Amino acid sequence: MESVRKPIQDQANQQQMILGSLGAISLFVAALSITNTMVMSVYERTREIGVMKVLGCSLSDIRGVFLMEAGAIGFFGGVIGVGISYIISFIINHYGGLGGEAGGMMGMTSIGGSSIIPFWLAIGSVLFATLVGLLSGFSPANRAVKISALSAIKQE
Repeated sequence: MESVRKPIQDQANQQQMILGSLGAISLFVAALSITNTMVMSVYERTREIGVMKVLGCSLSDIRGVFLMEAGAIGFFGGVIGVGISYIISFIINHYGGLGGEAGGMMGMTSIGGSSIIPFWLAIGSVLFATLVGLLSGFSPANRAVKISALSAIKQE
């Protein structure tokens, strides 16, 4: 049994490395996209930032606006990703022959063909996506804070 288990385990580890690499590349692209979106948001709302500064908004309030926007992008991206994952898992379990009482995916059993994605993993994924959004929006938020109020109001 050991001679059969070892090659299967090596193959599973190799597949995990490939899928993990694809996930890391996707995460990097998503973080760059959020950063790009926030930089463009700061650029397009320069005049609005100047008005907020003239009206007396604190720098932390201005930074908070952009960080909340970046966090919301990450949060909703995470929610959509988890939703798509549950839908794909449901389809695979129901129509792919992986669910039911006989075994499920990777030896895990599922109840009535329902998804085998643990709830804690879904919540952790959404929190992680929100954190990535916040970290990606930190630099553009700091750029928004450094804009001069006078030059921001002059800009068209």
